[in-house]
Amino acid sequence: MSELLGFIVVSTVPAYFLLQPWALASLRRRWRLAGAAPLAFAVPAAVWCLVALAHDSNLWPLVFILFAPIGTLYLMALMYLNHFLS
Repeated sequence: MSELLGFIVVSTVPAYFLLQPWALASLRRRWRLAGAAPLAFAVPAAVWCLVALAHDSNLWPLVFILFAPIGTLYLMALMYLNHFLS
């Protein structure tokens, strides 16, 4: 069971990288602003990961792996709400 949970958590990283541009391209007006909100956390997390990678840290992707499930769920909920409320 823990392997499945780990797979789901780690697979949210590429899902986030697919959902973020899709949300910004498909949402309009205030929905787009709400879709851009995860970038306020994703950009600093990505910068931190790159700095950690430059310092040869073996835990460099950890921050983004922990952020990605939250960002992915947020964008999925936002796209769902946009579809049914607009």
